[in-house]
Parts: sequence; structure tokens; C-alpha cells
Amino acid sequence: MKYGPSLNEFENINDINDGFNLTIRDIFRPLNDGISIYLHKDFFDHNFLQVSTKSNQDLKIDFDINFNKEDYVIHEDYGLGIYQGLEVVETNKKKNEYLKITYAKNEHLYVPLSKTFLLSRYHKSSDNIGLVLDSLSSNKWDQRKQKAKKRAYDHAAEILDVESRRLTSHSPSLRPNSKDYEDFNKEFPYKETDDQIKVIKDIEKDLSLIKPMNRLLCGDVGFGKTEIAMRAAFISVSSGKQVVILAPSTVLVAQHYQSFLSRYKEFGVNIHFINRHTKGLDRTKIIDDFNNQKIDILIGTHTLFNQSISYKNTGLFIIDEEHRFGTKQKDVIKSKKPDVHVLYLSATPIPRTMNFIFAGLKDFSFLHTPPTNRLSIKSFLRVENDNLISEAINREISRDGQCFVIQNDIHKLDSLREHLLRLMPKIKIEIAHGQLKKKDITNRMDLFKLGKIDVLLCTTIVEMGLDIPNANTMIILDSYNFGLAQLHQLRGRVGRSSKQGYCYFLIPTNDIPKKSRNRLDSIIRLSELGSGYFIAQEDLELRGGGEILGEKQSGHVDYVGISLYLSMLKESIETVKNPHLEIKKINTEINFFDEAFIPDQYLPSPTERLKIYRRINDINNKDNLDKLKIELIDRCGKHINEVDALFSNAELILLSKELSIDKISSHKDDTRIYFNKKIGDQIFNKVLELIKTDPKIYKMSPSGNLKIEIENSKNSNQRRKIVRNLLHEII
Repeated sequence: MKYGPSLNEFENINDINDGFNLTIRDIFRPLNDGISIYLHKDFFDHNFLQVSTKSNQDLKIDFDINFNKEDYVIHEDYGLGIYQGLEVVETNKKKNEYLKITYAKNEHLYVPLSKTFLLSRYHKSSDNIGLVLDSLSSNKWDQRKQKAKKRAYDHAAEILDVESRRLTSHSPSLRPNSKDYEDFNKEFPYKETDDQIKVIKDIEKDLSLIKPMNRLLCGDVGFGKTEIAMRAAFISVSSGKQVVILAPSTVLVAQHYQSFLSRYKEFGVNIHFINRHTKGLDRTKIIDDFNNQKIDILIGTHTLFNQSISYKNTGLFIIDEEHRFGTKQKDVIKSKKPDVHVLYLSATPIPRTMNFIFAGLKDFSFLHTPPTNRLSIKSFLRVENDNLISEAINREISRDGQCFVIQNDIHKLDSLREHLLRLMPKIKIEIAHGQLKKKDITNRMDLFKLGKIDVLLCTTIVEMGLDIPNANTMIILDSYNFGLAQLHQLRGRVGRSSKQGYCYFLIPTNDIPKKSRNRLDSIIRLSELGSGYFIAQEDLELRGGGEILGEKQSGHVDYVGISLYLSMLKESIETVKNPHLEIKKINTEINFFDEAFIPDQYLPSPTERLKIYRRINDINNKDNLDKLKIELIDRCGKHINEVDALFSNAELILLSKELSIDKISSHKDDTRIYFNKKIGDQIFNKVLELIKTDPKIYKMSPSGNLKIEIENSKNSNQRRKIVRNLLHEII
């Protein structure tokens, strides 16, 4: 029986979404409902991979990552194997569902769904060529893991050294004049969203401290990042400090300059910009004025790295589109002014930045509320053909709209223009790319903005800073050659009004590299408003994390996969920070030696079953568990026995975590509760009182587990009920 298609089984690349969706970042909390053929040791806690912030934001972020048959996966205890799908296995006349992993020498590991948190996808930049599977009968995996763990510990010490040097700097405490700041905020023509308000409060607090701010603000285009940056800049200026804003393109610099001028026009703030087109004398005057503190806010491109610019009085450094800058570029100004407050803005943060967030070295804010009346862009993945292109363009023009056609090979643009004109002789097409004269680019862009051009045939020159509400169809040719974040940025050029936007990702043939398929699958699946952060998450998985400290080779990451390495790193950071602090981790096992899973006759789709398992594992309170029960009844009907047992185990998991219980094991002859050795005194005393109350039923073994004598105990549901009542009594 097949439980999920492999990529090469799809006849059409657009069907890739029908494969398994299994997160590796939204890591499962343990739910132990079955019997593992191999023992699993719960060494590392992956929960840090869930996004958290030091702000008041209560973000629930849900990630779906394709986890397809034949994918390489890392099991924390057994190493590199190949995922073979879901399989129902019968042991001792009881059935349960497992994830099947194949290792070297055709060895198989059956991982219970309760232990899925020990699995992660394996990503490596070399397309996984030449990978050698681990063996269940070898200790080579343990040796590699120990090397990676040691490197993670060393790495943690280096990271904390970098962090401590920055934290020893004392930043100026920036506090605005209350009335001026209030007046500035009132000038904002829109109503702030709830998450905007939360982020603004977080940044106000950051700027008021003497610890340098180091915060990433993530949100899609139009979600309000610029307004938040403007308020942060106002706080700095009104505190007597200058502001530097770094943007990756002259187009974006010009857009920011106009936006800041308009927003600040009533407040007497001197704003200027500088870029590669700024003439020599003008450039010298701007730099002199900034150095003499005559300019309050300076907006620029890479020109800001000019050695003659003094950042002595700079209070705030804002980096827009941070993913477009390299590590060294972003560190130039910070090295000149280590105590400067830094605010990063991005719709799709780079993997290295995501690493900093996961490691807890950078504060994180997320704008997830879309602008009013904005619609998600309808995205399509298709094989290129003339009929499709003509239909898409003509449909947009018929509703008085305009189109982008992206072809990043400049040498193909002229012939492509001629080809499109042969297909549609009446449309007006112009070409735009970075090698044209500045005057020609400006003229053509202006004509496009005015609606005088139907189709702008261009390179990725339009990727950033372009806001044309009437252009709502984009066609990206050879889309498999683009990066994930780049595809998302391009798509963001359309759908910027209340009109429905359309984006077509075209490929020459279905036969494209697997990594390209994965990227395109991701961009199609993540097409909802506010998906930029999830795109960045996907990019982290597809590309690997990059070296946190800079441009080092990450062989130790290749040893164990990025997910496990990040887990090791997080634990090492906590250990280095608090060498005497023991981190308490409880991954409770529940086993009543019966069938506790979702049979395929109750919910046929393996993908949907995995989603439900994941949600059960992720639930941390009884109310949410009850809601999921009701939801599943609405979808699939009354729970059958196996599903009831699954949810009962989940409830016991929640209770066990409160009571420091490592394991509950119950079969017809024996029911035992194994408490963690770090059990609190209050709980331990309650257990002792319970034993004193009825020593015939409750007995404590020398090893510290509680044995319960249950009469007529052949029925596992009855035993569950007795154990559940007992735990409630102890609590």
C-alpha cells in the first residue's frame, strides 16, 4: 500500500502539493502512544525552534514543510536514513501507525508518531550527492554527533563572546518629547493594527534602554514596516541623535526619501539621500552636513559605507531589505559605532538572520496582519506556452490593467519582445533592465506608472521599491532559476491594490532539478498574505542555515543536519550562559499496550493524519485538546476506539508534564508510573500521602516508580480512566 507519492511519481509538477506535509521547525512535543522497535533517548529539546519573541506578541506560527517519500531524514539517535512513508505495524496483536525509515544494509526503523520530534529533514547544498546512509548496527553516527555537539559548544562560546562585546557598549537612551511624538503619531493617516502597536511599544522600550537594540522586524510589503521605522527614527531625532537608513537600490532610496519627506513635513526634520548617482560636489556637501549634524536622517545605498562619513552622533541604524546585504556590509557601520541601535526590516530574512533569531541573539517582531482590502495573490506553476501567456496578458489588459513579464537574461529581451508582439500586435511593450541608461529607465518606468505601457518586459530590476497598483499580473519566465526569497519579492510587485493579483511561475519543462521543484512548490503553497516569514523559514531549510559567525565552512552542520545542529547549539548556549543550571526536560512516554492512532478508514489521507498528529503533539492545554476532538468529529464523524485512545493518551501527557512524570506503562498485569528524579517536593509528598492512604493499591519501588494494583485490569480504557483520576488527585 502506498502512503504518499514520491516527487518522481507526479505527472504534473503542480501536483507536488499532494505530498506529505511535515514540519521540522514547528517541532512536535512528544506524544508516546506506541511501541518503538528501538529505544529512543530524548537528549535534546527542539521546542526552541518555535518562534518566540521577548515582546508581548503571542505568535502561533504554523509551518508545513514537504516531507515526501524518499527524502533524506536525520533521526537524532540513529542518523541519516530515507523516509519511506507511514506504515501500520502489528505487534502483540495490536496495531499502531509508524513512520518507516530505511538505513544502510536495508535496515528499517519504525518511529512511533509520538517520537516524530526526533526526525528532521536533511538539507545540504550539494543536492545530497554521494550521501552515505547510517547503519543501525554501527556507532559511527554517535561519533559524528559527539563531534558536532563539541563544535556546537565551542560555537556557543564564540557567539556569546561576540554578543558580550556588543552588550558591553552603552547606547544612548532615546526618549522622545511626549507631545511631539504624540503629534507625529496622530499624523499617521491609517489605523494601526494590533501587531503594529505591539511592535512599536517593543521598539520604544528597546530605544529607551542603554543596551543596543538589535531587532528584526519582519512583515510583507505594505504591512506597515516603514511606518514603524519612521516612528523609531522620530524618537532618535527628537532625542538629539541622527538616523542612517540603508537600502539596497536607488529606486528604494528614492521611494523612502519621498515617503519620509511627506511624513515629516510638519516637524522641521532635515532629511537627505545619497546614492551612486549623487554628483561629486553634492556628495561632498551632504557628507559634510551629516558629519556636522545638519542632516537628521540620511538615506542611502552602499554609498553610506564611505569612510569619510562620521557616525559619531548616530543613534539609530535602519537596514531595509536586510537580506540583500552581506554580513560584512551590515557590520561596517556597527563596527564604527558598536553602541548604535539597529533595526532590520525584511519580508524574507536570510538564513543567517534566522539562525540568530533561533539562537536568541536577535530580537524578533512579526507583522502578520494584512492591509485592509488586500487580496492574496493567486499563484500558478505552469509549463511555458504561448496560449497561456497570451491569455494571461489579454485578461489583464481587458480589465484595464498592466502586466510585468520577467526574463532575467538581458540577451533574450529583444527577441522576446518581438515574439510577444507577434502574438499580440496591439499591445504596447517596453523593455527595462539595469544596463540601460538611467534616463531611458526613468522614462519607461514613468510611462508604465502612467498606464501608457501595457506590458513591462524586464529583469529583476523591478524586484524592490516599485509600487504600481494598476499592474496586477506578473509572468516569470524560467522561474526555476530564481531563489525562493527573490520569487516572493517579485510576486509582491502585483496585487498591491484591492484588485486581484495573478502571478504565473513558468518553467520550460517539468523535468527540472529537485531543488528547483522544492522552491517552486514552496512559493505556490505559501501564497497567502503575510507569507514572507514562512518563505524565509522554507529558505532556511532548502539552503541550509549558513554560518552564524560569518563565512566559515559548516562541515559540522553537514554531519548532523541543520535542525539537530541548531538544537545542539541552543542547548550549548544555555549551558555556557548558565553552567550550573540544569535544564529540566520531560518527554513523557505513555503506553497502555493497545491501539492508539488514526486508522486510514477513519481519515484516509496520510497527509491529514500527520497534520492531526502534529497538532495533538503541539497542544499544551486541555481546552485546545477538546477543541481538536470536536473538530475531528465534525470532519470524520464519531471517534472510533483507536482515536479515543489517542486523545486519552494526549490528555495524560498534559497531566504528566505538570507532575514530572517520565513514563506511564500499563498492561493487564502491571501498571506503573515513573517519576522524574527531579520531581518537586510538593508532588513527592502528595504521592507519599497517597501510598499511606492505601498501601495495598499503591506501592513505591526502590527505583522510584509507583505501582498501582488494578483489579479486572484487562480493559485498557478502564486503566486509563483510573490513572487519569489518580493524576488529577495528585495535582
